Order: sequence, then C-alpha cells, then structure tokens
Amino acid sequence: MMDKEPTLLALWGAAVGLGLIGYFAARFRRWLVLPVLAGIAFLAWSQLGKLVDPVAGAAILEDKGLWYLIQSCAAVALAVTLTLLGLVPKRGAV
Repeated sequence: MMDKEPTLLALWGAAVGLGLIGYFAARFRRWLVLPVLAGIAFLAWSQLGKLVDPVAGAAILEDKGLWYLIQSCAAVALAVTLTLLGLVPKRGAV
C-alpha cells in the first residue's frame, strides 16, 4: 500500500513549490491566489482523504506512523501560509 503513497520529500517539495507559486502569483495579481488555493485544497483533500480513510488510513498509519500524518498536515499548512503571505502589502505601498 505504501508504494502508492508519496514520500515525505515529495510532499514537502510539492508544498514548497505550490506555496512559492501562490506567493508570486499573489504578488503579480491578487486574484490569482484563488486558483492556487483551490489547487492546494484539491491536493490536500486527495492526500489527507486517504489518511483519514478507516481502512487505507489505518494501514498507512500502521506502516508509516503518526509522524507521516503530522508531516502531511504541516506541508499543507506551509503551502497555504506561503500563498497567503503573498497577499501582504509591499513595503511603501499605500
């Protein structure tokens, strides 16, 4: 079962990548944050949905442990945080 799950390196790489895309998209045009957040939400739902499944989630947690679930949630939080940081006004901007 775990051969189908992404590694922690892949999870963190995707989170940083999506977060940076969201950050620069929000800096370019503020409305671009919406499609990026929708993409993050879809990927989070697909990843975390498997982890909370009673059958598959139990097998994943048994094999990888609770640490995998915590890392998955933290990666999603990082992607959202980086994206929202792009909405912070630039210094000197009025």
